Amino acid sequence: MTTTLRIDDNLKRECDEVFEELGLTMTSALNVFLRQVVRTRTIPFIIGERQTSDTAESPKMDGKRAWEIFERGRLERIANGEREWTMDEINEEIAAAHKEHEIKSKASRT
Repeated sequence: MTTTLRIDDNLKRECDEVFEELGLTMTSALNVFLRQVVRTRTIPFIIGERQTSDTAESPKMDGKRAWEIFERGRLERIANGEREWTMDEINEEIAAAHKEHEIKSKASRT
């Protein structure tokens, strides 16, 4: 089924950037969202005031945010018919994410 959405150009561009970082497309991200709505029968995030980070240049990722990103990836893999990750694969992904964050942090300081 095809659905058409009207989305502000800037919002779409910003979302596309975030989804790309997460390895998702707009379509896959919306499918993950909708599947989660059906599965939990809730909106799968808190709607309220935005939490601010310590600085705009180096936002900190708390455990809840990291879990949300992990869970989105897990649900995306399941939606695509892929198997769940082993603990070793999860740890490899975490190590890769830490390394990428470290590289980006060093690059932003120079």
